[in-house]
Amino acid sequence: MKFEPFLMLGLGCGFTFGLWVTLNFKNVQSTNFIKSTTEKRALQIQIKSLEDDLIFLRRHQKELEFLFEKGWFIPKNRLIAGDVLEKLRGSLNNIQYTFEPETIKCLEETYTFKSTKIVLEVRALLESDIYAFLNRVSDKFPGILTPQEIILTRGEELSEKTLLMLRQNKRPDFVRGKLVFEWFAMGTKDHEN
Repeated sequence: MKFEPFLMLGLGCGFTFGLWVTLNFKNVQSTNFIKSTTEKRALQIQIKSLEDDLIFLRRHQKELEFLFEKGWFIPKNRLIAGDVLEKLRGSLNNIQYTFEPETIKCLEETYTFKSTKIVLEVRALLESDIYAFLNRVSDKFPGILTPQEIILTRGEELSEKTLLMLRQNKRPDFVRGKLVFEWFAMGTKDHEN
């Protein structure tokens, strides 16, 4: 009979410990269930957002391809633009260009682009040379160009001097043009790319 109180005490401690372990296990499992449910909801929201983005991208595929082709997603700088203008000059006699200071425009906090006014002064034998240049520039210039002003004027007069130049395969400047564009390109606030 001496062992009965110890046995009862042992059983009571074992029962209390078992109850404590069971309650602790229940709390841990409940916490894990709430955590997994919250994570599942967050993942469902992210999946829904990705599906919406994918639908948007599919709907605007042509616009995105145009922007990729124009180099919109690759920041450009003035040196690259000047090099492109020189390469696209084609049959122009002379080309001079000026880039005015750029302005950074923000649509939202994450969407910024640079706007720069470009003034070109060109000289050519024929006005068709200038129109061909405009066509090449609108297709191949990095970023997006919007014409602001196009002025063509008569240059040199037809004279014996200009006829002699033509006979010597020199190109007189019969047409002069002033072309003003606004250049939109992807940009950042921190530094010029």
